[in-house]
Amino acid sequence: MKVAGNYPAVDTEWIKKQIDSKADMVLIDSRPKRKKYDKGHIPTAISIPDMDFANMTDMLPADKEKLMVFYCGGFKCKLSHKSAKKAIDLGYTNVKVFSAGYPAWKKVAGASGTTAAVAATQVKAGAEEGSIDIEYFKKLVTENPEGVHLIDVRDADEFANGSLNGAINIPVDNLEEKISSLPSDKPIVFICGTGARSGESFYMVQDLRPELKSVYYVDAEITYKKDGSFSVSKP
Repeated sequence: MKVAGNYPAVDTEWIKKQIDSKADMVLIDSRPKRKKYDKGHIPTAISIPDMDFANMTDMLPADKEKLMVFYCGGFKCKLSHKSAKKAIDLGYTNVKVFSAGYPAWKKVAGASGTTAAVAATQVKAGAEEGSIDIEYFKKLVTENPEGVHLIDVRDADEFANGSLNGAINIPVDNLEEKISSLPSDKPIVFICGTGARSGESFYMVQDLRPELKSVYYVDAEITYKKDGSFSVSKP
């Protein structure tokens, strides 16, 4: 693993191994969303364009020791390096850069940027409109969390005290201004503590991003622990 600046640089084989092993990491695409990310990106990656970094820090993990890997458009692209330095300045201690970026990934996985496992994810709906089946949800989070985008819409302080592994935090009060950045490559599942805020988020997406067809929320009470464990019960 080479060192670039004050952070390690990883290669394509390392990235593929992390994705295949379902490693607990946050993979961040620093390229412009509409022009680049939406046209193809690495599976499990979230979009935080470097130019919007300062306005999207609420999508970064609450845990400053969480593994974060930034990438962009290849060796000549500096966006991932800029974002990595910004993350380090915010106090994150486990930051890496995939310098070869999306062009190198395409040579391995193809232009779609999706793996068969992710593309095949089919969500089992619950009884209420937009809800996800509870038993299916528990199994999904345990066995295949990278198959969906988990978005915790509780407040930042609640998120910091515990959430699901792999979840990102977009408080419901900030969702409308972030809604254009929601990804479309995998199903989205909103979570909160009771189903109220996650349900509100679901209906907000229905109104403002109707083209997103695979969006769900957990209509149940969830208790979170800092180690990523959780329990779910119907209210």
